[in-house]
Amino acid sequence: MKSLAVPVSLALLLSVSGAARAADETQPGPWQYSAILGLNLSQSAFSDNWAGGDEGSINWVVKADVTAERQFNPTLNWKNVLALAYGQTAKQTTGSTGEKNWDVPDKTTDLIQFESLARFTLHKWADPYLGFRLDSQFLDKSDPSGRELMFHPLRLKESGGVAHVFEKTETTELISRIGFGFRQNIGRAFTDSTGLTDDSNGFSTTDGGFEFQTNATYPLAGGRIQYKGEILVFWPLFFSAKSDLEEYDALALAMDPTHEEVADFWKTPDINLQNGFDAKVTEWLSVNLYTQLIYDKFDAATDVDPDLPFGVLDEAVQSAVRKSGQFKQTLALALSYRFL
Repeated sequence: MKSLAVPVSLALLLSVSGAARAADETQPGPWQYSAILGLNLSQSAFSDNWAGGDEGSINWVVKADVTAERQFNPTLNWKNVLALAYGQTAKQTTGSTGEKNWDVPDKTTDLIQFESLARFTLHKWADPYLGFRLDSQFLDKSDPSGRELMFHPLRLKESGGVAHVFEKTETTELISRIGFGFRQNIGRAFTDSTGLTDDSNGFSTTDGGFEFQTNATYPLAGGRIQYKGEILVFWPLFFSAKSDLEEYDALALAMDPTHEEVADFWKTPDINLQNGFDAKVTEWLSVNLYTQLIYDKFDAATDVDPDLPFGVLDEAVQSAVRKSGQFKQTLALALSYRFL
């Protein structure tokens, strides 16, 4: 499959390379801004003597999707996209004497995503591009002992290649690109597996490889629904922690001959597919549907330093291995406002 990833991506990019672009797509102009801001909120609560065993909850999510784009001159387009989301759920639980109490809120949604793309519009079959991307989250709560890290991990990517514009108007966009990128993963790892202390070490890993990405924006139902989708495939060709993973496998095999070697898992292409629908009911009320499918067989944002205690290293590596896809879906009625 990996041997076909790049040729297939290139074929998709070139298949309609002769398609006509929008007549005014490369006309210079001022900055064009758009933003969708939203608040999803639901709440329920019950008295201590409520019959039926029901328990209340409070759910809230704040979201922002901001775009700034400008055609500086006939040969340079610069687009910036920022997506932010954070949400929590607090649950009401019943104690041993029947009283109802509110638990500490749990995080349910967390996203920081920024992408900046400079595209050189040369009026040819494809446009050269340079891109930068940042992915993170406000609060990392993945540690089993409950310890937290803010703005962790930090994932950066710099890339360059060629892009093809299938369609681009004021309300519609379909652009595919293929190129080569470098990724940096910066984070911290707890060194105490017992969870009794917050001792941690900083680490970073680097990889590089081919990327294929398609972004689409379409209005549906006469403009009352806005669809926004993205598929990103990254095929890594090198990984800075490759030798560390091989050393980990050697240590694990010495302790357990049945250990499954993971040193080559990083070579599997990563896939990130996102789809979002924003349906406008009234000026302030909308229905939002969001889905995300991620396939990342080995999470490169992992500290695999073989000098760590083996128990800590083994726990980190095993938690980074995900052989199946990860799926997320949210559906909410939201108070939102769209700036066009």
